[in-house]
Amino acid sequence: MSRKVSIVFHSVCGNSYLMAKEFYEAFRKQGADAQLLRVNDPNYEELAKEFAVAGQYKKEMLSLEEAKAEKLLDSEIIIMGSPTYYGNVSGAMKTFMDSFSPYWAEAAFWGKKLFAFTTCGTTEGGGDMCLNAISIFGQHVGMNTVPVPSNLLSTQNYPAYGLIHYTGDYSNLRPGRDAALAINEMAERLLSL
Repeated sequence: MSRKVSIVFHSVCGNSYLMAKEFYEAFRKQGADAQLLRVNDPNYEELAKEFAVAGQYKKEMLSLEEAKAEKLLDSEIIIMGSPTYYGNVSGAMKTFMDSFSPYWAEAAFWGKKLFAFTTCGTTEGGGDMCLNAISIFGQHVGMNTVPVPSNLLSTQNYPAYGLIHYTGDYSNLRPGRDAALAINEMAERLLSL
């Protein structure tokens, strides 16, 4: 029986979406029953106007099913990704995280594995704090946060809290080969737990 994995992301410029899609494809390639879900963003149309790159994946992202907490209940592994906004998750991701409150009292997500990723303009942009916000959320709803192993890729360094892709000031530096290698290796390791 294949393992159920949910990849939930919020993206405006497409970078978090590209990372989420890479996770989805990596898990599927390894035989997992994976679903790719987007976080609802009521401000997406307005935000997308602020960045030239935002329209590139708009139709693709909007065609995906919207994430709801109840859609994750049967998942063993949950991957959550958000752009970093001021050292935290985006407002849309925070609203999604807050939607878990009805499940908190019954510990419905207790014991599930959680892994985080983010996209961030620069190394000084607070990406590690965004990853921590996702991890702390997961711990509060009873999930086991999975760190990045120190030996994930010998050519790259990642914080223990999750994967970060740096997009540049205009969010136009797309995830490339190194991000894909890290995501594929992390997916394999998560399925081995």
